[in-house]
Amino acid sequence: MPRVRVLVTLKPTLLDAQGRTVQEALHALGYQNVRQVRIGKVIEMDVADEGQPVEAQVKEMCDRLLANPVTELYEIEGTGMKFGVVVFPGSNCDADAYYAIRDVLQQPVEYIWHRDNDLHGVDCVILPGGFSYGDYLRCGAIARFSPVMQAVEEFARQGGLVVGICNGFQILCEAHLLPGALVRNEGLRFVCKHVYLRVENTDTPFTNRCRQGEVLRIPIAHGEGRYVCDRETLQELQANNQILFRYCDSNGALTKESNPNGSLANIAGICNERFNVMGMMPHPERACEAILGSEDGLRIFQSIVHSALAVAR
Repeated sequence: MPRVRVLVTLKPTLLDAQGRTVQEALHALGYQNVRQVRIGKVIEMDVADEGQPVEAQVKEMCDRLLANPVTELYEIEGTGMKFGVVVFPGSNCDADAYYAIRDVLQQPVEYIWHRDNDLHGVDCVILPGGFSYGDYLRCGAIARFSPVMQAVEEFARQGGLVVGICNGFQILCEAHLLPGALVRNEGLRFVCKHVYLRVENTDTPFTNRCRQGEVLRIPIAHGEGRYVCDRETLQELQANNQILFRYCDSNGALTKESNPNGSLANIAGICNERFNVMGMMPHPERACEAILGSEDGLRIFQSIVHSALAVAR
């Protein structure tokens, strides 16, 4: 649910008595360089998209109540979106995701414990990497039954944004929120290194700040990241443009050598048919600052924020 801020001010052709008083007081304090002080009001609120776009709802509120159309102007803007990072027993990338959102992206974020059965009003859920429940049985197979996943599944059904990174991708597949499965790497070895990804679809909440065909450099760290699915599912993914990222070389070419785990069709990340649930094996949260060797992962998180707040701008 986007948080919206409405700024209401007097029209510039009208005398702002309060603004003039404040300006004179500032001049008296020595701030002679201050001009055109205008006093207004700020209204903040959470607005759900329930059959009508948020922007349309807020404009109607402003026209009918929040601003006087004769004397006032208003401006609608987003103030940020709230992320939730789910913590399972065995998660080890939760702190990385939390840091990337809070300190780099500078958006509100909180941890959500795996036993919680509500998502605390977040706008986007992140299932982080790690080894949930020790990866016993299958990666993500046990985490899929955690109490929090019932809330995540309902959140996704209602159109909420969900991101699964590495182990989170595996959990989403086990929960049938994404098609296919992640199995042992082709070389049967754990692979930890930077790889190149080609952006396949930019018309999604997760990639809208990227360029079509852009090559991103993002690290991987997994032993069971080989994406597989049946032929029909692959055809559907391709036909619906649900493949968001493919492993490639530095020039964007899809080659066997650039595929680190043997994934079908070099697939590194996909989304569901509604484009609100995304899973990827590479770790964008580990590529958000230059000191880490790449800032390319930040564009994925920036895309999420942009998509959620665009209606409020």
